[in-house]
Amino acid sequence: MFALRDKRYIKAISGLVASHSQRYSSMVFVNISPRVALVDEKVSITVSGLRPQQPVTVKVWVEEGKAVFSSCGHFLANQQGQVNAAQHASLGGTYRGVDRMGLIWSMKPVPGISKNPLLRKRDVTTPLVLKLSVIDGHVPLDDLHVDSTVVLATDELERWYKHRTVRRIVVREGSLRGALFFPAGEGPFPGVVDMIGITGGLAEFRAALMASRGFVCFALAYLGYDDLPTAVTDIDFDYFLNAVNWLASHPDVQPGGIGVVGNCKGGELAFLLGMSTDKVKVLVNLSGIPMYSLADLQKSGQCFWKGFKLNERKIIPGDEGVTLKNSFSYDNEIIPAWANNAKILYLCGENDDVWRTDFAHTFVETCPEEKRKNIELIIYPGAGHEIEPPYTPLMTSFVSKTLGMTIAMGGQPEAHAAAQEDAWKRLLHFLHKHLPQKHHTTSRL
Repeated sequence: MFALRDKRYIKAISGLVASHSQRYSSMVFVNISPRVALVDEKVSITVSGLRPQQPVTVKVWVEEGKAVFSSCGHFLANQQGQVNAAQHASLGGTYRGVDRMGLIWSMKPVPGISKNPLLRKRDVTTPLVLKLSVIDGHVPLDDLHVDSTVVLATDELERWYKHRTVRRIVVREGSLRGALFFPAGEGPFPGVVDMIGITGGLAEFRAALMASRGFVCFALAYLGYDDLPTAVTDIDFDYFLNAVNWLASHPDVQPGGIGVVGNCKGGELAFLLGMSTDKVKVLVNLSGIPMYSLADLQKSGQCFWKGFKLNERKIIPGDEGVTLKNSFSYDNEIIPAWANNAKILYLCGENDDVWRTDFAHTFVETCPEEKRKNIELIIYPGAGHEIEPPYTPLMTSFVSKTLGMTIAMGGQPEAHAAAQEDAWKRLLHFLHKHLPQKHHTTSRL
């Protein structure tokens, strides 16, 4: 929860926006289209009723749990008194240049207010609500709360991970824990298991969005949730094999095999599943090393795969947190994810501060030549570690309870935003292309 003074601060800003917008709403209008959209959809943001060449600041503000993010762009109205974010350049603020979604992806944690460096939706049955304000003049982001700020117009934008027609059920099937999402329409549909990294808990945002694009998607929790293990050392690989078998045999899933999507630790586990079962036909690894990390992996009480360890003497401290990528030995066996001929999409950021992504090239080089045609590797220049759905703000750091430290993620905001947009299109196309399916479903809200 926010401290009382933080709530008063946010309330004061909201009151200021309301009082000024009442004074100017009859003159200046902001239009967002569509006002209700999935998070991977682009929106149009326009302002009208301004003076020709009037300088204005367009600000975005969003609160989600302990995360409070904001952004702004500085614009000059054209001769018709209009600003169009898709056509007019931002001259300053949190991004520069012409970018239709720049006000969304350039959001960053509000200093002294946000208690979380990651903007992530935990309850996907509700939207992210973004509040837009049009402010007279070019005002720096840090000064947008001062009393002299003149707010000309306001509006709101809802960004959803789950389409309103997608059905969600909680999974407690034997030892399995998670949430299952079903697209609208008559199945069966292609099936996908989705896993996040060592943040733990149950993360449903990507699974809900994939279901909104036509997949039965199982958001699989495996660490720090419900009665599941709380330590990486206690993970058992049989749990993941059971999840694949369960989803592959589900009556609403198209027979013939499923896909597995994982980021970070989830990507490592996805590769191990590709090696271990022919029920996995498609693998998508988002920034996971092609080895196993931090601890040995157990299976039925025995060591199944050796994990490489952290050398604390090689950790590099920095402003955003510690850089880990040079503190691992990387001397373990490459996971032969190609063993059962799964199609593999491997997406990494070149500026990842967690892993050395050059080992993605080692993964391809290690693969037998006749199977390399099954691998598509993309390493994005300027992108960091956490490759999320498009228009999600860059995650610069992460507080790891598992390691007990704040970890730098790396990446440059503009390059990372471009990488996320491309990666999401590739991911959906790859799954639709290679998974057995009855039909495609791509819906708008």
